[in-house]
Amino acid sequence: SGLPNPGSVHAPLCCRSHSLDMGDEEDDGPKPNKANIDDEFLRHPHSGAFIRNPLLDKSRSTPILFQDPEFKHNCLEEALGDYNCLTVSEASFREMMRRGNEAVAAAALEPPSGQPPSSPLARAALHTLTKSDNRPYDFVVSVKKSTYVPPRAGRRRQEQRQTAGTLVDKLNIEVSDDHLGGLRVEEVKEGLIAAWNRRQHPAFQVRQGDRVIKANSTSVAKATPQQLLEEMEQSSDALRLLFRRTPVERRGSKASISSAAQLAAAA
Repeated sequence: SGLPNPGSVHAPLCCRSHSLDMGDEEDDGPKPNKANIDDEFLRHPHSGAFIRNPLLDKSRSTPILFQDPEFKHNCLEEALGDYNCLTVSEASFREMMRRGNEAVAAAALEPPSGQPPSSPLARAALHTLTKSDNRPYDFVVSVKKSTYVPPRAGRRRQEQRQTAGTLVDKLNIEVSDDHLGGLRVEEVKEGLIAAWNRRQHPAFQVRQGDRVIKANSTSVAKATPQQLLEEMEQSSDALRLLFRRTPVERRGSKASISSAAQLAAAA
């Protein structure tokens, strides 16, 4: 969507549409095509036909949509390290685009402001995610431990308290295993994740209640929460985390109990 990533090049938004299932893994099928971001063509996951690579258009102001089989078959997860990536259901994506298009139409009626052109479609679409607590989605966070700057001693003393979770070094997020799948974020303290949050749109900011479901190649589909934690702690430098933001329900409600049961079953 052309959302800027302060301090670096523009990082377009890539949307990946599929069903959000804790146990999703790659299906057996044709040999994967390990694509690069600057390849002229990608490959169709079933027919093997060449399809033009939409990632080459750096000037586009709308999100790039991939179906899940296309995304997996072309091994795009590694190639999209500089992109902000979302995984949403098709219903959520349609709602994002509907609201985004409404914002585009409204912006066209406003008098010119003299400001640089923006992307109302992308911004309104992402705003939909931050306001729609009933629509789950996944998002990627990429950090490098070598860029970690320790917080000042005074701030660290102020933050110290008794906790029930585990504080991940350098990331400085407190996570816990509540047996509902993955690792639940209990608190975000000053560290690499807090620094990430300051550079991102709210849709990509890690917050309490989000779940870590993948760390590099270690996925909750095949690994225990403890193994996820070990990968987060022992990764030498580059760390690519997949977070899941789930619906916010009233504690103890029938909906929240149902959601918890589904997460536990999927894990």
